[in-house]
Amino acid sequence: MCRLVNMDKKELRRVLRRMSREDLTPEMRNKASEHVCNMLAVHPRFQDAKNVGLYMALPDEPDVSSLIRQSEKEKNISVPRVIDEEIIRFYRLTGNTELCADNKFGIEEPGENEQTLVDPQELDLIVVPALCFDKKGYRLGRGKGYYDRFLALCPQAYKIGVTIGMMSVEELPGDPWDLPMHEVISGM
Repeated sequence: MCRLVNMDKKELRRVLRRMSREDLTPEMRNKASEHVCNMLAVHPRFQDAKNVGLYMALPDEPDVSSLIRQSEKEKNISVPRVIDEEIIRFYRLTGNTELCADNKFGIEEPGENEQTLVDPQELDLIVVPALCFDKKGYRLGRGKGYYDRFLALCPQAYKIGVTIGMMSVEELPGDPWDLPMHEVISGM
């Protein structure tokens, strides 16, 4: 684990992306993903939640697809879709949901379907990926503010941050709109 200090968010993102490209092996990611999924599966908040927001992972994030498959029969699982350059909305996965990766990030997303659009107020739990978190639960995301804006719409939801865990910071530079996670699960 690397400790990073005295950098702004843009520089931290650059360093962390480089570390992920150079140091994160497929075996490390698989092991971290398995650990994160196992910790979430037994977490009391996850077990009690009926409506759960998860995500489709980028290569430097824990892959939670096994947790999605394992949980979709007993829970309402939703994943985000980028609606425009500034907004994400969550859509419920159903047995016939088609995922498509026709976006600039190459992330699989559900199609825009008003019937499966989730009201943010319905979510009991949201699992949020990040490059890293600080000791207070603040996250360093991709820099677009998608989750910051969405999380502000669902203050009732319990928020668990997840990360591969290659990097750790004592305190991230903050912005007024940043919201902390209730807790963080690290894969390493």
